[in-house]
Amino acid sequence: MDYSKYIDELYSRQNYNADVTQKDLTPRAFYENLVFSVDRVLKENPDASLDELRNIIIKDSGIEEKVRDFCLLKKNTPGMVVSLNTQNYHHDFYAGNKQEVLATDQGLVKNVEPMMKDTIFDLASTTKLFTGITVLKLVELGLINLSDEVTKYVPQFTNLKGVTIFDLLAFKPLGTEKRVDAANSKEEAESILFTAAPVERKFGTSAYNDFSSMVLKYVIEKVSGMDYYSFLKTNILDGLKMNDTLVKVDNDKIARTASSNADIRYYKDGNIVERNYIQKGISSDDKARVLGQPEGNLSGHAGLFSTSQDMAKLANALITNSIISAHLRDEMAKNRSGYTYKKPDGSQYATQYLGMMCYAKNPYSSITEVHHPLSGNSFAAAGWSGTQFTVDPLNEISIFLGSNRAHNRLTINGHPEKTFTTPTGEKRIILPDGREVIDSSHYAYDRDDTIIRPALDLAFKLKILEDIVGVKNLEKENGETIIR
Repeated sequence: MDYSKYIDELYSRQNYNADVTQKDLTPRAFYENLVFSVDRVLKENPDASLDELRNIIIKDSGIEEKVRDFCLLKKNTPGMVVSLNTQNYHHDFYAGNKQEVLATDQGLVKNVEPMMKDTIFDLASTTKLFTGITVLKLVELGLINLSDEVTKYVPQFTNLKGVTIFDLLAFKPLGTEKRVDAANSKEEAESILFTAAPVERKFGTSAYNDFSSMVLKYVIEKVSGMDYYSFLKTNILDGLKMNDTLVKVDNDKIARTASSNADIRYYKDGNIVERNYIQKGISSDDKARVLGQPEGNLSGHAGLFSTSQDMAKLANALITNSIISAHLRDEMAKNRSGYTYKKPDGSQYATQYLGMMCYAKNPYSSITEVHHPLSGNSFAAAGWSGTQFTVDPLNEISIFLGSNRAHNRLTINGHPEKTFTTPTGEKRIILPDGREVIDSSHYAYDRDDTIIRPALDLAFKLKILEDIVGVKNLEKENGETIIR
């Protein structure tokens, strides 16, 4: 069979919606290899069913071993659920534990709970994507314009005159007079947030910040006449039956929730901060908590919890334009802030490439949140707690990675020279008090190299398989792999 035109189409999709620095990042040979690897499986297994072919491709990818090694040997995170999705197929891999220790009056004690397929994860900054989608939903409903100034709706933001809704969606850098997370009450935190003002973005730095999405939450509430979570639930979550996407985790679902407790931070000045007070169902984000997440008040930047199944529903709805139009979705994915530049040593580098409340494809593979072979319409979101969500609307694939890397791990390491690696690949560090702990401060880079990119390549192959055999509009099949 001649796949030339099909490969050409896959190759060309990477340039859709892309600016000049994002084009032609992946050679045609990469797509050839994907297609011919699937074709080889078909030729070697002429009598296999579609599900059998999928299983062969999954096994050949080695993804199960990668997830196992990442969680059980290298211990980069206590546990993980990786969800692969096409429009016709959903498969979960999960390994490790959703909890390792429990904080008691006697300190941390061993208390192991295995990871499950329906584990509920703290999305942390992945919440920002929901904020962006919600604002675009209001645009589509004709209730707001991207060119409107923030103060048109929320005049309390007196320092944001001239700042538009679009500016905030594109992560316009903002700052406040005091630290929001240092407030002693929700009322005090909001009074600090209302001092938000534009800040200068230094050359070579990222535009990424929490405050732009935090302000958008108040715009959503003013325009809709509802609190943010109620509007999100009524207009998006309920229609998609995303029943496990919550700001306040129900009591009967707490047992399914991954722990983000026992986060250790070792700063350059030698100060060690241990956060042993973040119980299940409570956001790991300090600002989200003080602004009322435990009571059900959703901030724009963090505070949501969800599962791999719910995130797969969201991905499919975005791909099929069930929430917002294809036009707005693709506008969301365009680069709005990133640029390349020369470092003092003459080498080329780039800032983070950001779309509307999401990551766009960065031209440098070592720092991109969006895998280069994906289409230019692709976008991603990630959270401090360990989550990552990538959607490719043009190739109709997505993945969600849920993990609890902030549980029983060192997440900030100001002394990387003190880290050592064990024979099994664990990164460890001995703290000044003699304790030896696991260092996951490099988690995001390790996750992307080891899990995210291979998982997306695998999802690509599963979609190519469906294209070749002509799978169309089937009821979604489900699979799962438990890795012990």
